[in-house]
Amino acid sequence: MKYSKCIGYRLRFINKAIFCNIFTVIRILLLSNLFLLQSILAQQSFSIVTGAGIPVLGLNNWYSSAPIIGLQYIIENSENKKTIIECHYQLYSDNSLSDREFHWVVDRTNYKSPDANANMDWIDFIIKSRIYFPDKARSIGKKQLSPFSSFGLGLYYYNHKVSGLIYPGQSKRPLDTEFQLSPIADKRYAWGANVGAGFETILNKNLKLIIDINYNAAIGYLRPFEDWGINKVMPLQFLTIGLGFNYNY
Repeated sequence: MKYSKCIGYRLRFINKAIFCNIFTVIRILLLSNLFLLQSILAQQSFSIVTGAGIPVLGLNNWYSSAPIIGLQYIIENSENKKTIIECHYQLYSDNSLSDREFHWVVDRTNYKSPDANANMDWIDFIIKSRIYFPDKARSIGKKQLSPFSSFGLGLYYYNHKVSGLIYPGQSKRPLDTEFQLSPIADKRYAWGANVGAGFETILNKNLKLIIDINYNAAIGYLRPFEDWGINKVMPLQFLTIGLGFNYNY
């Protein structure tokens, strides 16, 4: 009798768990369909973005600024709020690695690696919300500047390559400059966040100009090269200054 009751309790618990899971799936599907419906009914547009990526807070020890290009798909949720789905690409290649010296303890002399080179590809996929402040709008001539702020989350992919560094652990004189560290290539995906601010102005019926600045932080890292005075960099942080042309279709 007790065994039968135990079985009954377990069956009721299992049925309840199944019902909860089914309810959760239905709720997710309904929310997804609602978002899809809102997206279809809402005004939509896309932007082509260009500008500059500026490494900061450790990443700038490796690289200086680089051009950036991107695309944005924009959904107008309300008069003062938009959802942005965006993708950017940038390539950092202007590095100072060939000018950096390491100290060789055998003859107590500093050496450069003339063949040293580093570059870093970045691709990001970000979903963010943009909020406008109509009470802060300003006019310059016949154009009205509408300020906004934005915040979002995304997935960042980076490919960091380093090659041509002379091996500093040699023990025999003279230093063999052809004896180099094996090239490294760190390919990683990292979650990150994006916050920014800017303004937009209307150019004509279907075209808007958008200028903004964004701070990006990805939970990734670059390995240290301590012999050359480069410490581990984590997280990876950079600014982007963008100029976008938004087309309403």
